[in-house]
Amino acid sequence: MISFLKQLKWQLILLNKHNIITISLVVTIVYGVILYFLKETSNIEMFLVSLILNDPSVIGYFFIALAIYTEIKHGVFSALFVTPVNIHEYLISKIIALSLIGTICSIGLALSIKGLDFNIINFTIGSFSICLLSAILGLIVLTFASEFLNFALLSIPVFFLFTGVPLLDYLGVINISGLKYLLPVQAGLDLIDNAVRGSMINYYYVYLSLMIYTPFLYFIAHRLFTNRYVTQ
Repeated sequence: MISFLKQLKWQLILLNKHNIITISLVVTIVYGVILYFLKETSNIEMFLVSLILNDPSVIGYFFIALAIYTEIKHGVFSALFVTPVNIHEYLISKIIALSLIGTICSIGLALSIKGLDFNIINFTIGSFSICLLSAILGLIVLTFASEFLNFALLSIPVFFLFTGVPLLDYLGVINISGLKYLLPVQAGLDLIDNAVRGSMINYYYVYLSLMIYTPFLYFIAHRLFTNRYVTQ
């Protein structure tokens, strides 16, 4: 546990060094100011939920790839795995570090509109889970790309399926009916919507979904990442 906490601290230091924390906070402040002046607008809560779905997912998905490609560019990555670093600690600490940033930013956006008038527990779990799953998905996709530009191009259909489809269904643009419950991000979306708008929620589904998708996707990410970068 001590070694993991040290790795987590180191990942936060690296994210700060690469200005990822600064970028996230600046974007959150800009969004927060805009939302504050629009908080009396009709349907602002649905807009907030939509923004929360995208904000932590972007932080988790794209920033984990950006961080790793930056490490590769500066030669840190190639030297990393000749040291006795635990690959699970490295990956999980990076995922959690980004998820913490994404969650803090999301809470900031919610506070700008709702103040303290929302379910902070459900909101935090929902936002954290979205960022967590997004970061894991980002790890999976980056193993198929040689550079960030390739990663971004590959991400267009992947990210649309991951967040775009459930968002369009949530907004009523499309109707995928019960199929939405097969989507990894739906549980987090339900938690956020419940926290902000007080909508009905099936807790059995939510936590079962998170308990299945999180380890399953991480297993795939770890296997692909190890084969691509560690054992090659």
